[in-house]
Amino acid sequence: METKNFTIQKAPCSSPLPELEVPMINTMVACLGAEHRKLNGLDMRLAFAASRLAGASRAFTVSQQVGPVWDEIRHDLWSHLQIEDGLVSWGEAHHAIPGALLDALKHERQEMRKLIATLHEMSSGGDGKLAAGDRSAFAQTLLELARTLDSHVERYDGAVLPAILRALFPK
Repeated sequence: METKNFTIQKAPCSSPLPELEVPMINTMVACLGAEHRKLNGLDMRLAFAASRLAGASRAFTVSQQVGPVWDEIRHDLWSHLQIEDGLVSWGEAHHAIPGALLDALKHERQEMRKLIATLHEMSSGGDGKLAAGDRSAFAQTLLELARTLDSHVERYDGAVLPAILRALFPK
């Protein structure tokens, strides 16, 4: 049996796949839009639960007041933010997102991390019960996170995702 030497002229993935890139980015934008609608609802529920927690006259546990909605947000948030990071990277590489907006996104992400770390620290007590003063501070931090998430959704839906789509589908 005789073997012939051959060389591969081009590796299968050595060049960009624009025919796949456009539908993939477009699908990510559509999915994030749907997730933002869900996040908006969760955000409103979080703000409502935080308001109830702040006004509660007896020592409810944190889990009784905000547990289910906070767990749902926490469950989805990091993977959601990773997808957004990927889109922002793509948008930055394609000069679709202005520098000022990139700076605002970076600041927003830092604020989210700080608030989530504060909430974790405040709620990592033994039985989950907070004294009235602690309950008020916890509720204020939840409300600040709700405002930050609301601003996040508004910024992405109003500026980031449209900028990605403009770069994806130039006129």
